[in-house]
Amino acid sequence: MSRYKLIAVAAALVVAMAACSSSGTTNNNTPSPNGSSAGTTTFQRGGTLNIGMNSDFHEGADPAREYYTIGWEFLHCCLTRTLLSYNLKGPNEGGNTVVPDLASALPQSSTDGLTWTFTLRQGIKYAPPLQNVTVTSADFVRALLREATSATTASYPFYYDDIAGFSDVENGKAKTISGLSTPDPTTLVVKLNSPLGYFPFIWTLPAASPIPPSPADPNAPIGIATGHGPEFAQFLSSTGPYMWQGADQLDYSKPAAQQKAPSGYQAGKSYVLVRNPSWDASTDPYRKAYVDQIQATVGATVPDLENKIQSGELDTMDQQANAQGIQAFETNPDLKGFIHSDPTFGEYYINLNTAFPPFDDVHVRKAANWVTDKAGLIRLFGGSIKGTVATHDIPNTMLPNEQGYNPYSTPGNGGSVAKAKAEMMQSKYDTNHDGMCDAPQCKDVTMVIDAADPNPKLAALFQQNLASIGITVRIQPFQTTTMYTKCETATSLAPICPSEGWYADFNDPAGYVTGLFSSASLTPSCCDDSELGATPDQLKKWGYPSGATAAPNMDDQLNACTPTSGQGRLQCYANVDKTLMETTVPWIPWINANEVVLTSTRVQNYHLDASTGWISLALVALKK
Repeated sequence: MSRYKLIAVAAALVVAMAACSSSGTTNNNTPSPNGSSAGTTTFQRGGTLNIGMNSDFHEGADPAREYYTIGWEFLHCCLTRTLLSYNLKGPNEGGNTVVPDLASALPQSSTDGLTWTFTLRQGIKYAPPLQNVTVTSADFVRALLREATSATTASYPFYYDDIAGFSDVENGKAKTISGLSTPDPTTLVVKLNSPLGYFPFIWTLPAASPIPPSPADPNAPIGIATGHGPEFAQFLSSTGPYMWQGADQLDYSKPAAQQKAPSGYQAGKSYVLVRNPSWDASTDPYRKAYVDQIQATVGATVPDLENKIQSGELDTMDQQANAQGIQAFETNPDLKGFIHSDPTFGEYYINLNTAFPPFDDVHVRKAANWVTDKAGLIRLFGGSIKGTVATHDIPNTMLPNEQGYNPYSTPGNGGSVAKAKAEMMQSKYDTNHDGMCDAPQCKDVTMVIDAADPNPKLAALFQQNLASIGITVRIQPFQTTTMYTKCETATSLAPICPSEGWYADFNDPAGYVTGLFSSASLTPSCCDDSELGATPDQLKKWGYPSGATAAPNMDDQLNACTPTSGQGRLQCYANVDKTLMETTVPWIPWINANEVVLTSTRVQNYHLDASTGWISLALVALKK
């Protein structure tokens, strides 16, 4: 997902975050071919932006549960505001710098870094029918309480574990978070158990968006979310410039089961956003909200979506452009200005299940790294416009001193069968040590892939790569979100997932590695798909083969980096990266991703939103 730079207590931490941001921060005020400008042009308001979606939201756009680029953009841009945010522009336009949003300023910290104080902007109102309700500090306590409550099955509660008392609620030992207090309606005080190097970032995440009190029960701990489970997204009350169409008809005085969902929220079919009359542009310097309405329709193939963008029936889509779409736009003078390629903090990788044979053997995992034709995968993916070869797990943008690190270097990044076989000879699954995986566990290995183009082509090439060292695979294609669910769920027993990508939750290595390699992110959380840190008891419970041993564990090394700052922080995570690549080896990283977005010819003021890695819906405008 995949989503930054902060002003912290110590000057050293500021230096560290600046080093982690992407290179180049100057704005270019020259209008682009589609008439957009980074800072000087005034755009007209109005119109409906039409979006085609190949797949649905990952978790329904629930702020506590959604963990997918498109869902985060709908939340960041349109529906929810948080205490801290970004300017919603690209990584080269200051889009990684944390700025106050619902807070009136960046938080103040105690000298020991354990107590942080936020002061809220005054007079912010919720969308109708709660247009008379003001956002207060207690609303953020409700949001974090919902994130901690096990019934929510939140996607990233681990980011808040260092708040005093948060884990007690997670574990059922307490009903309130002791580290959160509200001295008055505009002040939120946060106490930590230990210093947290990325503290301000966690207040930019959708889970920290406010929840108003319930009109039916003002004392309800999680306010209007009371009684709602995974379907809460359709009942949230907006603080952003848009709301679900029909949300003004919600009746929060009724029990949750009797509340009727707004007409603009049709799960799996369509989503319609209209203007929120409570939103006041004078309190929000970042969201321009040029368009009157945003309409997204779910359920078309990528080629169909691309054709509709070319014809003007759609304005953009939720998927990366495929090779055919890129070629169509690049070779058409009328369309060339409407293909956008921007660097991100994202990476695509082939996930290997470190607890499932034959990938429970590190030598097999290393051999798979050696044999992978990364250059070939990038060609099939669309070429250099889609990104550069990834040579290690944590993106270069976050570890600028590690750009030359490539422990599996091969000529032209095309893979090496000879080096792969030399590694395979050391595996227990190579019974005669001839460099080929010949044990029964090497045959007919399940590979779960995204059915959307070009993933089947990528999977076919990787299938050939593995066959050259004796591993045969059975490909199982699924729709995108289904694929991710199967790969994220330990009980699915997915040995290989080659269609996965990750966009950093924020521009700090912790925002990249925590959700991917920490045992706290194992099932039922997200997204430790390699099962790093899984215990024998967990593996037995999940149905892994008899005798499955504990998977490699990164927790101690990750935890040691949490309080660090400055250059020490960068070095700590560089060591994590080295361990991932040479010792635990849960992945085959293959491309540092650019986000390639196609837009119709009527789209103006295109920007990548660095906080989500997709088109900035808050800034896009339309020609008349």
